[in-house]
Amino acid sequence: MHWNSTGITVVGVTGQNGTSPNHLRLPFGLTFDYKNTLYVADYGNSRIQMFSSDFSIGTTIAGFPNATQVHGNNGFHYATDIIVDSDDNMYIADFGNNRVQLWTKNASYGTKIAGFGKILYELMKFF
Repeated sequence: MHWNSTGITVVGVTGQNGTSPNHLRLPFGLTFDYKNTLYVADYGNSRIQMFSSDFSIGTTIAGFPNATQVHGNNGFHYATDIIVDSDDNMYIADFGNNRVQLWTKNASYGTKIAGFGKILYELMKFF
């Protein structure tokens, strides 16, 4: 094997962040489903972007396309990781809200399945 140190950009725009469908801002976790669809936890935009294998333009499938941070069950305050199961349900780590949410297939909101669900700065006042 020979290491290729060049690398290529497969989604997003190299050197640019933003909220448009083809941009990411501090992408953290990513996963593929059984159809080779790429899911990206777009931390800086508090959303989950989905990229089909033949498209470089993403679709916001959880959270808000305009990077709105929320504390309710319809969005995130810094999504950091994602897992997609064989039924297309998503398990999303929500850093700022200290929780993991389950988003069932085609849902417009999640259900907290783990964590406090408290805003991070609320928890910090105890330390």
